Amino acid sequence: MTAERLGFRLACPHDKAPLTEDAAGLHCAACGALYPVVAGVPVLIDDTSSVFTVADFARSGGYAGASYGRDADGASGARRLYHRLARWLGDAPSSLHHPDAAEVLAWRAAQGPPPRVLVVGSGGITLGGPGDRVLQTDVAFGPGVHVIADAHDLPFEPAAFDLVIAVAVLEHVVDPERCVAEIHRVLAPGGHVYAVTPFLQPVHMGAHDFTRFTPIGHRRLFRHFDEVAAGVALGMGSVLAFTFGAALLSVSQARAWRLPARFLALLATPLLRRLDGVLRHGADAAGGCWFLGERRGGAPISDRALVASYHTGFRQCPGSLPPRKALNPSPPASPPPAAPEPAASGSTWHA
Repeated sequence: MTAERLGFRLACPHDKAPLTEDAAGLHCAACGALYPVVAGVPVLIDDTSSVFTVADFARSGGYAGASYGRDADGASGARRLYHRLARWLGDAPSSLHHPDAAEVLAWRAAQGPPPRVLVVGSGGITLGGPGDRVLQTDVAFGPGVHVIADAHDLPFEPAAFDLVIAVAVLEHVVDPERCVAEIHRVLAPGGHVYAVTPFLQPVHMGAHDFTRFTPIGHRRLFRHFDEVAAGVALGMGSVLAFTFGAALLSVSQARAWRLPARFLALLATPLLRRLDGVLRHGADAAGGCWFLGERRGGAPISDRALVASYHTGFRQCPGSLPPRKALNPSPPASPPPAAPEPAASGSTWHA
């Protein structure tokens, strides 16, 4: 299997026991569960706890819509051209740069041996090159997806990865804290997490859009991590674009209105997103937040420290990551003596 070729061992999502493979699929000797392999992709969903079921994927191939790879768009002719134009306008870049997943991967890779990387919710975007050890998971089949997996129950052993990436994922899960706890579990000591999550954005993906986070709420979600860097992912201009589009669509449910209204909002998006870099001091009304953190040993950051850091700790979207430093090849077996608790936020780097 692709995951094994990349050097990753799969585990049962229910009890994290090792899996064995035969012609029928992947078996868990501990709980007796059988997981199918569909078109070469293991479907590792825990039927006892996930909103998805194994049968969803084994029976129909799961979701593989246009957002999970441009080639999956089944439209043709003028309709396909419209879809491409709409995606181009909707994906217009913000003028407020923040490090993306590729930059974080390069930053982490420069600090030591090739990192073991897990992408949670890859969304049809392939990360890394042929020499990188990147395992991509999602709850939908799509380009580059190696394993179907629910972030609430990651099918991997503890300390299996050095970097976990979750971009536009945590708003789509029913229990973000549980998912972040799973990320913490599968990260090795000294491992890093990179997450980008919406704040002021309208609902997208309908019933599978659950949560939004303020900047301090996003930081608290990762209280078991020491902050390396954090900031605004989308600024006030993007929020204006979201709000303008939502206002137009709220006028009427009629298709004759909604199609031109949606297109008008898309036309305004590139211009409004250029304002992100101008309106730089609106972190409390940002479109989204990003966070890069290092796995923390011992107690989490306290809520008291988080609250105390509110006015001074949150940084306004740095344009680059901290200087790269060599990682310790062998982390200490036990944590050092307790020290005064560090600030909850701020761009710090812990070698």
